[in-house]
Amino acid sequence: MPSHALEPLAHGATSQKLLRVSFFVCEVGSRAYLSIEIFPEGDQPTGSPQRKSLYERAFCERRHNTHGGANMSMFGSKSMIKKFSAWSALLVAAPVILTGCSNADDEDVVVFRFANSPTALSLVRIADELGYWDDAGVRPEYVGPATAVPAVQLLDQGAIDIATGMFNNDIDGKVKGFEFTAIASSMLDLPEEPHMAYFTGAGSDITKDNLKAIEGKTVGLSGFNSCTDLVIKRYLKNNGVDLDKVNFLELKAELIAPAIERGEVDLGVFHPPLVGVLLSQPDRFTQAFTSFDDWGPLGGQAPYVASNAWLQKYPDAAREFVGIIAKTANWANAHPKESAEIAGKTTGYPVEQTTNWHYAPNALLDKASLQLWWDLVAEVGDPLPGSENLKPEDIATNAFNPYATSADLLESQEQNTTIITDEQNNGVFETHLVDIEE
Repeated sequence: MPSHALEPLAHGATSQKLLRVSFFVCEVGSRAYLSIEIFPEGDQPTGSPQRKSLYERAFCERRHNTHGGANMSMFGSKSMIKKFSAWSALLVAAPVILTGCSNADDEDVVVFRFANSPTALSLVRIADELGYWDDAGVRPEYVGPATAVPAVQLLDQGAIDIATGMFNNDIDGKVKGFEFTAIASSMLDLPEEPHMAYFTGAGSDITKDNLKAIEGKTVGLSGFNSCTDLVIKRYLKNNGVDLDKVNFLELKAELIAPAIERGEVDLGVFHPPLVGVLLSQPDRFTQAFTSFDDWGPLGGQAPYVASNAWLQKYPDAAREFVGIIAKTANWANAHPKESAEIAGKTTGYPVEQTTNWHYAPNALLDKASLQLWWDLVAEVGDPLPGSENLKPEDIATNAFNPYATSADLLESQEQNTTIITDEQNNGVFETHLVDIEE
């Protein structure tokens, strides 16, 4: 169930703030689990350490394990949760006041609505933990993940400002005429830091050298027409597996490992941080291969995309956003252990077991890692008519990147192997993708 933000009935005076409550209920069998966060109206939930003193938080934070799919602090039965949720709504509807002076500097801060749960892993969330947004002129507002409606459609509708996701969704969005632009790079793939890894139960005969053994069996994945679906299908197809003889089953990511242990799934597709959790249990799970085995070092690209309306209104804030994403990506690559610890902290998995992704340096976008998605969908997906007429530069630009020397995309990430610490330009470059008034 998605997170809900309850609007207060009225706004307080300058020296006072109303409280807002954000909560979600997760039902697992006959049990219900509740997550609540109470924070001042106008402030951002789950902020950096400097802002956390403002928050009075009551969390039933979701935590996953490989036994039951969910291991959370439990308030009790569903009826109890419903009563508690109703009490939370009354708490917000009442004119609850948090005394204190507002920060005048916040009035000049541009907020971007980010389609991602505050407990999900992303560079935006890592930057929050590192305090990079604290003194910035732009800050995130976490509005929950895009599920029923694609993020690019929400961008076009003005419901959100920035999102991140697999690039094939961006291609489809452009075909449909949605107004958004990819402005910053994200993950790449490495053998030791793969975008995805594929696990079996310990002792399975399904191995990298015996992929035909998957025929007649079940692959568990978290979403069709996504990286978890397309990459495994191409890899199996290219290694002689008849895809018509494989059952592909869609499950929530946290339910795949328990399904493997119950014998309902024979091979599961996993992202970090769950990859590290499963690697830490070799007596129960075996890593058969990784996504690097299919798409190599350019795989995994899920760029940050922003609505054109937001970019037109706040081009300087967009440039600062990309700069912070670049700074965070470079930090995460240089500090894999600390980055993995943040991944554990923000997602609820055991910190000592989690892994993180590897990111494109300097958040610079390139043609090769984006073109890969056209090729992937063409081979094993269902491309929308008209997508073949698009190319990476019709969707993405480096115009907002302070470490770019032009708006043009790099040819490949092979041109982007050095960490850049000094800004390479003085402002936003002109781009045909967004009409920005000077």
